[in-house]
Amino acid sequence: MNLPNLLSIFRLFVTSIFILFIVQERFGLALYLFIAQGVSDLLDGFLARVMGKKTDLGAFLDPVADKVMLVSSFVVLYMKGRVPLWAMNVVLLRDFIIASGFLLLHTLSYGIKPQPVVLGKIATFFQVCTIIYVLASYERVYDTFFFYGTVLFTIASGIHYVLKGLFVICKRETV
Repeated sequence: MNLPNLLSIFRLFVTSIFILFIVQERFGLALYLFIAQGVSDLLDGFLARVMGKKTDLGAFLDPVADKVMLVSSFVVLYMKGRVPLWAMNVVLLRDFIIASGFLLLHTLSYGIKPQPVVLGKIATFFQVCTIIYVLASYERVYDTFFFYGTVLFTIASGIHYVLKGLFVICKRETV
């Protein structure tokens, strides 16, 4: 078990504490935990590349930890009335489609590994910024402008991943 993989496991563990803090309406502590999770996400990828510690386990753990962290954030903040239903649904639907597509391709023995794309990274960045904005604004009314950019990039990246999956299937069938 290397350090980048431990950081991904850390994110998975901390997500449960983050959820507890939101449920208890301890938004300030939740904000600090969320930022720590974001920093660990940046660090695990950086360290895996710099240290030459990229592993199949890490290729699986990192996106799972990201999805668990972000999806649970949107769901629990929706339940607290801080995130609109439409924004939460877009984030959930995109991640469900991506995960289902990956499982389908894996089951069909296409031998692919999860690989992030630029649009996916931008969508993740917007999702993280939106959650930070919502948590930092817990004591005041905030504008919903962050949700529109987040949803736009989330939809665009979801479409990109679907097209990428279809391309893999079409390419395989023609070979």
